[in-house]
Amino acid sequence: MDVFVRIVTQLPDVPVASRRELLDQKATAVVQARAGVAVLGPPTVLGQAEKVAEQCARLEELALRRAVLRSAISALEEAWCPRNAEFCQDPHHTSAYVAWELLCRWGRLEDEERWEELDFLQFILQESHALDAEQVRQVLEVANSVACWDEIIGGFVRDPLLERFQAVREDFVDVAYGSHA
Repeated sequence: MDVFVRIVTQLPDVPVASRRELLDQKATAVVQARAGVAVLGPPTVLGQAEKVAEQCARLEELALRRAVLRSAISALEEAWCPRNAEFCQDPHHTSAYVAWELLCRWGRLEDEERWEELDFLQFILQESHALDAEQVRQVLEVANSVACWDEIIGGFVRDPLLERFQAVREDFVDVAYGSHA
């Protein structure tokens, strides 16, 4: 399960064409591991394993959209001004920062605001020159996933989706090792 989470966190760095296959491989391994616990594990361990499996399923559900967004955020950050951003006159650098900032707060915008800002988001993503046309299309597609935006974008200090997984995983490990005592 740790390998699965590691893949989810590394997915933004994986080429887009390979993401689905890699995710499917690791998700299959999680299902197989869970089946082994179901057959061999005591009920207390099985209960915790089910909670871990639920968190893995949530990670799998969001992983591809999360990879699109995290990859875009990284590309936008790399396109910021390498010198003093406060005095930068390069419109591509400015667009990259504005696009980054808008994506970071996208989930907190009201529905009406998002519709008003959607064309602007597309414009500044393109104007930033940080993303190609396909990446822009993918980001705009993910922009419709507002209900789970905070989980998809993750955090720069805290990452709620991964924190929930880690908490459930720690409980599972405690129960699993406690069952051998």
